[in-house]
Amino acid sequence: MKTIYLSFVKCVAILENAIAAFGLMFATFFTVLQIINRYWVHYEIMWLADLTLYIFVFGSIFSIALTTREEAHTCVDVFVDILCRGEKSKKFSKIIINLVSLGLLCALFPIFYAYFLRALKFDEWGTLVPWFNTSWLVETIFVMFILNIFHIVHNTALHIIGFCKLCSKLETGGA
Repeated sequence: MKTIYLSFVKCVAILENAIAAFGLMFATFFTVLQIINRYWVHYEIMWLADLTLYIFVFGSIFSIALTTREEAHTCVDVFVDILCRGEKSKKFSKIIINLVSLGLLCALFPIFYAYFLRALKFDEWGTLVPWFNTSWLVETIFVMFILNIFHIVHNTALHIIGFCKLCSKLETGGA
C-alpha cells in the first residue's frame, strides 16, 4: 500500500512539473512569436495572444501546487529560522504551520467548491475570442486547491513522522 501511495505522489509530482514547465515554455515561445509577428511581420494573431495568456495562467496555477509540494515558501522559512532554535523546534513549527494552512484551506473549501460547481454548470465565454469557454480557469484553480490540500496533508504526515523519530532519537541519547 505504501508503494502504491508513493507511486501516486511521484506521478502527481511529475504531472505538476510537466504542466508548469509546458506552460512556461509554451508562453515564452508564443510570446516571442507574437512579438515577431506584431513588429516585424506586422500581422498580429489575436487568438494566439489569448491562448498564450491562458496557457501561462494554467501553468502558473499548477506552479502554486508545485510550490506547496516542495514547501518553498521563502518568507515563512525565514520567519521560522529567526524564531526557532534547534532542529526539534523547527520541525514542530513546520507541523504547526502546515496544520494552520490546512485549517485555512478547509475553511475556504466550501467557497472554492461553490465556484467550481458554478463553473461546471454555467459557461463563461472569452471577450476577445467569443467562442472560447473560460470556465476552465475556475475549474483549474479548484484542482490546484485540492492538490494543495493533498500536499499539505502529505508533508504534515512526513513532518510528524520525522518529529517522532527525532524525539525518540533524542530520548535514547542519539543512538
